[in-house]
Amino acid sequence: MLNASGPDISFHDNAPETPQGIDFTKMAQVSDFVVIRTGQNLWRDRDFKYNWSEAKKAGLPRGSYWFYDSRVDPKRQAEMWYATLGDDLGELPLFADIEENYGGTYQGWNKWYDFLERLKQLVGQKEIGIYTGYYYWREHAPNESKQADKLEYFHQYPLWIARYEATQPLVPKPWAGSEWLFWQYSEGGDGKSYGVESLGIDLNYFNGDKQAFQARFNVASEKMDYRLDLGVYPTPAATSNAAGQLKHNDEMEKLAVSADGNWTQIKRGDGLAGWIYNSFLIKVESTPPPPPPPPPPTTKWYKVTAVALNVREGPSTSYNIIGTLKQNEVVKGLESTSDGGWAKIHRESDNLTGWSSRSYLVEVDAPPPLPPPPPPLPARTWYRVNTARLNVRGASGSNGDVIGTFLKDEILFSTEASSDGKWVKARRFDGLLGWCSAEFLVNLGNTAPSEVKQKILNGVTYLRKELAAPRKIVAHVIVIDMFTSGLQFLVTPSSHSSGLLCARKTSQFLGEFKAQIAVNGNGFSYLNQTAYPPQTYCQNGGEPVKVNSLAASRGKVYAERFADHPVLYINQRNEVSFNEPKGSVYNAVSGYPMLLDKGTRVFGLESQSTEPRTAVGANQNGRWLFLAVLDGRHPGYSEGVSLPETADFLLSLGAYQAMNLDGGGSSALVIADPNGQPFVLNSPIEGGVPGNEAAVANHLGVFAK
Repeated sequence: MLNASGPDISFHDNAPETPQGIDFTKMAQVSDFVVIRTGQNLWRDRDFKYNWSEAKKAGLPRGSYWFYDSRVDPKRQAEMWYATLGDDLGELPLFADIEENYGGTYQGWNKWYDFLERLKQLVGQKEIGIYTGYYYWREHAPNESKQADKLEYFHQYPLWIARYEATQPLVPKPWAGSEWLFWQYSEGGDGKSYGVESLGIDLNYFNGDKQAFQARFNVASEKMDYRLDLGVYPTPAATSNAAGQLKHNDEMEKLAVSADGNWTQIKRGDGLAGWIYNSFLIKVESTPPPPPPPPPPTTKWYKVTAVALNVREGPSTSYNIIGTLKQNEVVKGLESTSDGGWAKIHRESDNLTGWSSRSYLVEVDAPPPLPPPPPPLPARTWYRVNTARLNVRGASGSNGDVIGTFLKDEILFSTEASSDGKWVKARRFDGLLGWCSAEFLVNLGNTAPSEVKQKILNGVTYLRKELAAPRKIVAHVIVIDMFTSGLQFLVTPSSHSSGLLCARKTSQFLGEFKAQIAVNGNGFSYLNQTAYPPQTYCQNGGEPVKVNSLAASRGKVYAERFADHPVLYINQRNEVSFNEPKGSVYNAVSGYPMLLDKGTRVFGLESQSTEPRTAVGANQNGRWLFLAVLDGRHPGYSEGVSLPETADFLLSLGAYQAMNLDGGGSSALVIADPNGQPFVLNSPIEGGVPGNEAAVANHLGVFAK
């Protein structure tokens, strides 16, 4: 068997003092593939962008590798690798290069685990492999006798093994002896013949021939025109009679190249096959067949599986980026390329139309139509109560039934008054709505006060703040005194023993479980509806979903913790803690990322995107719990905040520790009005529609006497 073969390269293979880069056209004549260094630590390989694009233009199947560096957080390295690749992950696996000896803080196999797990979260179903050497792996991986289960974890990743000057690779456990995918068999290949400027180059075999390679990675065979009159020989040497003759302008398929690079194995359409000498060979471009007619227009719907997916002007990474889709967004499919690799999509909320990689789009049923945009809010007039107790009536006039009471200095807003101006229909922030005498109200005009603070339940205060800097922001905060007797909490219970949930709006959760306050919880992912049909798993409505990281509802844990995701724990005694439970796990919700730790903003928070945010924090002794929702995507009303700004806002409230919960269209803060009906305090914006509330996986509910 003649193995498929190819080099691996990095910036070391290109001399920086010369203007030219690697000649990938030349490399493609003698290689079946190439593996390209993407970076190390938090550094991108200086030649990666050129190498990645030029190798693709030359038709070489490409793999990517990242040199793991123990001096830097493994999750940040995985994120840098993913960000460098963008939406072009190549045709071969992503290889984690495990061979360093820097002795940094993040050395050891448990940190490799963090690196690989974070990468899996980012790249979805893209195949990931491991590059290493036999003796390095034996010394640094889990012990095969004492830590067999830990070692077996790495078995899921195909192996790229290094061993030079040998007839076969030496394979470490947990892989079997023949269970290698690639073998780096030489570090002294003839660089010139592969189009590189370094004298020596790393060379690799695939564990199979070219046909097996093409089948394994679903890459098409190369078609070439050769203009020659040349004998075809059974072996790569003219030591026997020719098996046939090629004629000028014959077209044939290139199958392989001899180890010395001087002979090419070919196959002609009539079945003639054998070896020909390269000196008499000229490669020319084949005339491409005419493009197939465009497919008939179809209407499909796709859900985004990547954390972020670029939308481009055309169906290739060479086109400009014109927008970004976020995980779990649903978009309309307009058409696809003939190979199915790219889809033209349309996002209805802002009419974004362009091309995205089909690898990160799963086909789903058409979503229900978005509700019509709510009518513009009528002008509000704001009031302050100027008497000790003010009756609230069901109708204007003193004969109306009393349905509640407003208290002195409470802030109300109104959109309606009686014709004579003596009665005002006003609403309090807990949802109490009714008529009251204007005689006992102080008119504050049409501009909302910059800060409103009202006690809405025993031990619970609502705070509404309008900020003018760093941009227009409206924030809603529930402040809970955890020392108050009678408080109870509930995280949404799992719908199935597998940890599956059925997505519901935060207001639905509040109504279903009779909570008095509710806020959205963990980030989440939608489950494949073919494997989990909603009509079977969610008979009462909603789509099957699973939360990201740990979640627990009153003692029942239904999702495992992700290594990099912080967790809020509330135990049965209402003691609050972050990341480590006090006693057994009772109620728990996860978020990402941590915002505050020990009264200080966490270093390195992403600061570019301003979005709606949901966050939770607590003061140093755990007495005060803060549930905060900051509205966004509302130009002229509230434009959203970055993660560092969210951290600073929680710090201004008195939080000592805080973490971000799921935000964006998911952000919702809901209370029960006096009749027990949900009243949404903030302004959700799911699908770009102001007031439209998203269905999410789980929630945190509050009950107070």
